[in-house]
Amino acid sequence: MPTPVLRRYLPSARRACASLIASGLVLGLATTTAGAAPARAESPPAGLPAAVVPTATESLDPAFVQEGMPSGHGGQVVAWGDRAGAYDPASSQRVPAAFPDGVHATAISTDGSDLLILRSDGRVVDPSLADPQAAVPPDGMTYVAVAAMSNRGGRLLRSDGAVVSQDGQHVMEPPDGTTYTAIAGLYVLRSDGVLEAPAGDPATCTDALVPGPGLSYTAISARGSMYRWAALRSDGAYVYCEGRGAEEAAKVIRPPSGTRFIGIDMGRSDVLAATADGRVLSSASGRLAAAPPSRSIISLTAMEDGQGAAALDDGTIMSWGMDSENSALPGVPADRAAFSAVGGDTGHGIHWAIMIGDAIPVEVVVDNDAPQDRVPRVTDTVRFDVTATLADGTPADGTVTLNVQAPDGRTSEVAAAGAFGGTGEAVFALPDHEQVGTYDVDVTFLGSPYVTTAVRTSLDLAEPSPVVITASGPTSWPATSEDTLCFDLATEDGSPRWSPHDDVAITVDGHPEHDYATSGVDRVCLDSLQLRQGSYTVHVRYEGWGAADAASLTADVVVLRPWSTDIWSDLPTSWRYGQMPDSIRTAVSSIGPESSTGPVPVGTVDIEHENGTPFGSSMVLGETGHADIGISHEEELVPGEYPMMMRYRGGYGFFPTRLRRTVWVLPAVFTATPDPTITGTAKVGSKLTADPGTWSPVPTKLWYAWYADRKVVTGATTRTFTVPASAAGKTITVRVGAFKEHYRRSSSSSAPTAVVARGTFTAPRPTITGTAKVGRTLTVNRGAWSPVPSSVKYVWKANGTTIATRTSNKFVVPPSAWNKRLTVTVTGSRAGYTTKSVAKEATAKVAAGTFTAQRPTITGTTRVGSTLTVGRGTWSPTPSSVTYLWRADGVLLDLRTSNRFVIPSQARGKRLTVTVVGSRTGYTTKSVASYRTAAIR
Repeated sequence: MPTPVLRRYLPSARRACASLIASGLVLGLATTTAGAAPARAESPPAGLPAAVVPTATESLDPAFVQEGMPSGHGGQVVAWGDRAGAYDPASSQRVPAAFPDGVHATAISTDGSDLLILRSDGRVVDPSLADPQAAVPPDGMTYVAVAAMSNRGGRLLRSDGAVVSQDGQHVMEPPDGTTYTAIAGLYVLRSDGVLEAPAGDPATCTDALVPGPGLSYTAISARGSMYRWAALRSDGAYVYCEGRGAEEAAKVIRPPSGTRFIGIDMGRSDVLAATADGRVLSSASGRLAAAPPSRSIISLTAMEDGQGAAALDDGTIMSWGMDSENSALPGVPADRAAFSAVGGDTGHGIHWAIMIGDAIPVEVVVDNDAPQDRVPRVTDTVRFDVTATLADGTPADGTVTLNVQAPDGRTSEVAAAGAFGGTGEAVFALPDHEQVGTYDVDVTFLGSPYVTTAVRTSLDLAEPSPVVITASGPTSWPATSEDTLCFDLATEDGSPRWSPHDDVAITVDGHPEHDYATSGVDRVCLDSLQLRQGSYTVHVRYEGWGAADAASLTADVVVLRPWSTDIWSDLPTSWRYGQMPDSIRTAVSSIGPESSTGPVPVGTVDIEHENGTPFGSSMVLGETGHADIGISHEEELVPGEYPMMMRYRGGYGFFPTRLRRTVWVLPAVFTATPDPTITGTAKVGSKLTADPGTWSPVPTKLWYAWYADRKVVTGATTRTFTVPASAAGKTITVRVGAFKEHYRRSSSSSAPTAVVARGTFTAPRPTITGTAKVGRTLTVNRGAWSPVPSSVKYVWKANGTTIATRTSNKFVVPPSAWNKRLTVTVTGSRAGYTTKSVAKEATAKVAAGTFTAQRPTITGTTRVGSTLTVGRGTWSPTPSSVTYLWRADGVLLDLRTSNRFVIPSQARGKRLTVTVVGSRTGYTTKSVASYRTAAIR
């Protein structure tokens, strides 16, 4: 039995000493020229030197180092922020393995999810590759700067001055007399302070690639996935290019008074710049952050939406604009938390930093769960528990792989398991292991900044334990029964059987149609063969790993005839809607020979409609052969006839049976049908209202019918009823009926009202318009009567004496009313109503009437002895008497009642006129004179 293996991989004495010195070193400020370009020492053949690992006598150099350029303080790449995916082997942003002794990360460059790492030995690592081996430069050369470019492959600056792609393809060579000193995205910085882009690439703001007279660019930042760039200028300002095409423009950003810009980083939407006095300014929003007093910014990364981070010369990381999860510092021991560079692309997810110094040792412990109470066998599934901790017991983050070597020397690798995520342990299962012997298991823990650590353990596995087949249960049973002979399979020592080939076969002598095979089961029963009535010899065989665990068993069995069954149910034959039972009890019994009672049946019972639709749920019979079939409210049956079928489906060893029954669902009835009441006065024209009372349940609709002396009133079907004239002298009742779906219709009647009294009019006093004068027409306005009378008469009186009765409201004042006062009485009548009379107060005395008359005309010859005729014209009214007065030059000649006049001789030479005088009783006498005639001859 192998025991847990514990191996601790300690670093060499030299590296342990250097780690302790680095963790305890005091960080100080060194004075450098703010804004200076990164130093580029000459080293054969013509490149930049590798980064120098700080010693105990050094402090952090406060000089700013651009992204992708080497720092003098190298170390291990660590993840910070939301590190959930940093230790996932399938992630493109996974943490790389720690570098070997004497090799450190000196620079990092990020773009999107891409990360490039420059090593102190001049090689470059891309952790996103499936095999993140270091990119090795040609012999005699090193890589001196890196630039990650999302979706385009990285760019590398080589010590011979050439720019190559990540796969080593040549991209750019510096012009004669110059060298390349820095690289960012598509752009490079030349030693003459000019920016340059590869031929054929769409550079932007090309006019600004060369700084102004007397100026030079000292640092550059660009995004590989875009074409924007920013460059630090020798006068402490910086230039950045925004936009593209017609909208692109280069802008100069000058530092605040009294300081200068020393470093820049191009973000997704703005440029961040660090000042010599420790401030971080955004090209879009101004100041974002500031370092503590006396601290300098040595590394800067711009993310998005004003978010970013900086490394300070005391080894700390300062961040802004991010929440606590995305700004969480790297998970390293506090005494190793000193960082020389930061990198990142967005304000969420994984960010990167360089932790100064060597990798941190870890202690890896491997244990397994092989059984302790027996020999481990090849059939066992053995799990390996792996934990990785620091010296103080703190869990270490990383990934683990297992490499297993079988007894025959073959090896297999378990895919990397990931992400400890701070839990410090991972669990693996041993892969396929069918060989007997010793298995060597190599466990490797890796993940910067921790030392890659390997542990070997071994495990001895024996051949499988023999398998024993045991029979249990009856050797005879009724056909279709589930209670049959069964066979249990188990190993002698309780170990697992061989799972890759764990086959059980059952054969029946003379009946190959019943042969049966299965695998991976601990028990097999003969009910699966579906044997019919008869006698059988059955063989059971087990085949697994090999001869060591093979087994077999033979048994003779008898299959009997199934039991007959009978079904009973308490399903009612009728119920009212809404009173459907919640459950239906059923019982099934078996019948033996000569009607004897057999065993309690097993199986299921259900109820179906005639069309096969289930009614209730299918239920399994209980131990007593009973089952209660539950009925849900969703299955409520509406009134009608329902043929039902209760079925016993038949259990193993029992014949099925069924029972037919017809169910009638009757309409429900209202539980409360109150007599309605009538409110209002039983009087013709009055409104009566029916109160239906409170019905239960509440009806969907109520209907009303009104009766007069038990005879229905046509059209009276609403809750209110206006008593008609035909109901006078009768009593009124109302009948209220209720309707609700699936309920029987019901109605009830009210008690009769008192005998209906005749209605009464409401009427105002009439008014008279017109002039009270003989011959004039007076008009009566009777006002608004309620109800409107069917007949109206107007009785006129003069000084109290009736002078006229009219049906019209107009009246011409007769002469007999002269000098008298008139009154009018309006009398209205209607069937079922009491006749009503309303009088108008007396008018003023009737004035005499006046004639309207035309001027009379004279016709005839104006000669003595001739007859003249008077035409008096139209008079209104016609006078009852007329007198004609003739004058000669104004002197009365004659008075006549005839309209003819013979001219006398005394009228000769004079001019005649005639005055017509009309009179009539009740009218003022009127006189009308004619015009004068010509002189009488």
